[in-house]
Amino acid sequence: MRVLERRLRRLEEGLLPPPETAESRRLPEIVLDIRRRRAARLGLTEPEDAPEPGWRGMSLGDAIRASRPRWPQAKAAGPGS
Repeated sequence: MRVLERRLRRLEEGLLPPPETAESRRLPEIVLDIRRRRAARLGLTEPEDAPEPGWRGMSLGDAIRASRPRWPQAKAAGPGS
């Protein structure tokens, strides 16, 4: 049981995001400031304060579910199709 607990703890440590620090909280502000200065220098419009949206699209589970009905068709077509 201890072995399983240890393995689970190691797995959790590997999958969790790094702890938030003062530097990590300042990083988005620094990046935005750099983008604003670059835009001002090039005469472009200033970027918005809102962060860029994350990855848009299907989740992994949705992609798997969407491809499942096509699996039998691909197998029936054979290799090299």
